[in-house]
Order: sequence, then structure tokens, then C-alpha cells
Amino acid sequence: MSISRRAVLAAGASLALPAVARAQSSGAQAFKGQTITVASWQNYGADDAATLKMFKDMTGATVKNVYFTSEDDLLVMLREGGVGKIDVVLPNLEYVQPGAQQSLFQPIDTSKVTAWNTLEPRFSGDPSIRLNGDVYAVPWVQGATSLAVNPAAVHPAPTRWSVLWDPANKGRVAFFDDPTTAVMTAALYLGENPQKPDLAKVRASLLDLKKNVKLFWSSGDDWNKAYTTGEITMGNLWSGLAGTLKTNGHALDYILPDDGTVLWGDTWAIVKNTPHLDLAYAWINFLTSPQYFVQWITKPGPNQELAVPVNTAAVKALPQSASDKLMAGPLLTFKGPVALQTGISPAALKTWTQLWEDVKAS
Repeated sequence: MSISRRAVLAAGASLALPAVARAQSSGAQAFKGQTITVASWQNYGADDAATLKMFKDMTGATVKNVYFTSEDDLLVMLREGGVGKIDVVLPNLEYVQPGAQQSLFQPIDTSKVTAWNTLEPRFSGDPSIRLNGDVYAVPWVQGATSLAVNPAAVHPAPTRWSVLWDPANKGRVAFFDDPTTAVMTAALYLGENPQKPDLAKVRASLLDLKKNVKLFWSSGDDWNKAYTTGEITMGNLWSGLAGTLKTNGHALDYILPDDGTVLWGDTWAIVKNTPHLDLAYAWINFLTSPQYFVQWITKPGPNQELAVPVNTAAVKALPQSASDKLMAGPLLTFKGPVALQTGISPAALKTWTQLWEDVKAS
């Protein structure tokens, strides 16, 4: 993906705004009176007030947001009554195949996805969004879960993950409550292959890390409250949230460690037996469009957590200041080891999840 530049903003906007106008003239109110039910993280694009108004103006449809607090929670939500009621959901890359195998998602017709041919090939071609030859999710955004520290409390800025394991930092660490992130981060710290690490070593290292952890966080709200009140001074953090904190005036060093960082991708999937199939495609086309990303990223509502678009046309439409806020440059040019959260088999994911639950319960 190329880094956005100021020079392309005007061109990107000139393409995006007529697209909105065309939608309003040809398809405005096409879904008037309908409500699409969307399951996602809170304060993460799908519930941004300004962009939801844009969607309603374009389609006539309203949006009902329901929230999950972990990827496993999302699958449970669907298994326990969500199928046939929820229309679209936001699974991470490694949860697409488990959802498809459990018949929670339905195949995507990529010919109906307007942005498909401008999605970054690393994601649109990824095997993890496919099962038995069918595509089950549309890649949406990407980012890192990397090292963040308070520069007033941690100096000089660390360059390796070992700072989270340092006994001197007991009670100062916040760590993302996600099994894949936990296993991969520990593997990078240990110098292991993050896709296939020695799980005995990973378990031991995570038990050591737990001695320092003050907070296992599952939402940006969790992190923000703990960090801004001084309850914690370091941890792993989403790149978009780090950029938002810095933009809002909070001192924070966001570091891509020498021993590597964890990269992730979020996708949109259509729930099996959705009651609003055409509207589900309209939602995905809107959420992956340049006009959506320009609105969301340059004028986000309060507490919105942003991320780098997978749609290369959307990246090019962003001003440089917005790209910098997302830390797109450092992410896209990072030359160190990368643990991409994809390609984890359902069996391995189950094992990793159990390991992580055991560590937290110990």
C-alpha cells in the first residue's frame, strides 16, 4: 500500500463526492424504512454519527449497532441467536474461517463489492478469508498492536518487548485480552516463530508477564481510562488508538520494537440468513469507500478509534495529516519482523485460546 500524500487529496475528494451524489440520485432512499443490524466494536467506525447520517442520506436505511467485547464473544453472539437477526459483523482475519466453518457467515459475491479490485492484494488474496473456494469476508482496515509507553514514566524509550516483562514494571502494564495477540507477542519477545511458536515457552513467558499486568484490556475505553489516570504507564496498544491519544494531547511513545510487531486486519462478513442481504452489500460498499474513510478519519466523532484502510484508493484520498495520525507511514515502511494475524488454523486458534484462558486463570 502506498502512503497517502497531500497532492492526491483533491483528486480523491473529487472522485468521492460525485460518487455520493450518484448514489443519492440513483439509489437514495432505496432502503427507506429498513434497519440494518451491525455487530462491531464500540467507537470503531460503525457507530460514528456523521458517517451513519451519510449512510442514511444515501440509502434511507437506519443502523442498529450491537457490540461485542472480544472476537470469541462475537461468535457466541451469533451462535446464541444472532443468526437470522444480525446482518453484518466485523471479525478479525483469524476469526473468519472459524465463523464460516460454524455456518455463521455466508459467502461473499465479490462482484457486488465495489472496492474489491482496489483492496490491498495482501488482504484480498489472503487464504484466511476463504473456505472451500468461497470468500467469506471483505477486508476493511489494518493496523498494529504494538508497544506503547508513557514517556514521562519510561525513558529512554524502549526498543524491545522485554520492557513489559521487566520486574521493575510490576503493576504498570496493560495487555490486550486477545489470545492470538498474546501468543504472537510472547513469541516475538522470545525470538520464536510467531505462527508456530513453542507453546510451552510461550505459556511460561505469559505467566511471567502476568506478574506485571495491572489490566487486561478489551476496549479502547479500558486503555484510555487506565492510561490517562496514570493507573498504567505501558502496554500493547492498537496503532489507531495511539494516534488518537497523541492527537488529543496525551504524551505517548508508540514503538515498533526491534524484535517485531503484531499486524492485524479487520473484515466485514455477512451473517448467514441475513434478513437484509442487499442492504448488507450496500453497507459494506459504503464502509469500504473512499468517501466513508475521508469522513471518518478526518472528522471522527468523540472517542472513535481509527485504522488504516485496506482500500488503496481510500488511502490515496487521505490528507497527509490524517495519514500521520494513523501512523500509516511507520506501519507501511516497518522493516522488522512482522507477526500477521492470519493463517492460524482453527485447531491452533482453539489451543491458543485455551492457553490464554489458562494463563489468566492461573
